[in-house]
Amino acid sequence: MTPLEKSHGIITPSGLHYERHHGGITTIDPAKHLLYIHGMVNQGKKFTMADIRRFPMMSRICFLECSGNGLTEWVKPTLKTVQGTHGLTSTSEWTGVPLSTLLNEVGVKPGAKWLLAEGGDAAVMTRSIPLEKAMADCFLAYGQNGEAIRPEQGYPLRLVVPGYEGNMCIKWLRRLEVSDTPS
Repeated sequence: MTPLEKSHGIITPSGLHYERHHGGITTIDPAKHLLYIHGMVNQGKKFTMADIRRFPMMSRICFLECSGNGLTEWVKPTLKTVQGTHGLTSTSEWTGVPLSTLLNEVGVKPGAKWLLAEGGDAAVMTRSIPLEKAMADCFLAYGQNGEAIRPEQGYPLRLVVPGYEGNMCIKWLRRLEVSDTPS
């Protein structure tokens, strides 16, 4: 959990960013990592990290909150610090590529309305995201606070979905499937 009571400013240092994972922290060799984009696209493609990094990068400061933040304190408050009660929140500067750039690269077919994002962790975490949201402001992050994303934060590639719960920001991103329905 993030030690919020000891913070100075709004950016959470990468090493203090809260952690939540459902299948442990996966180890991925970035030189071998692939992102597959398929489904309702003109041409399904596999992107290496080198491919992704060739696109123009952008940075954005985003606040992330775990959907379980504060959950243990609802019935009876027991923890004594804001880190214990609400420490599943962090703010970082994320760097990467707009998701719309890669979706435009593969060409989204008419009628597509949803995107299934899948992580490469043991839990194979997946979330459905409205395509309109994906095209508007989602991005694929490979940097956090001026350094590579750390393994516990999804190295080498994490989906960032601004304004949505942290569990929508799929870590260790390996697959995006474009569809006409949510999964």
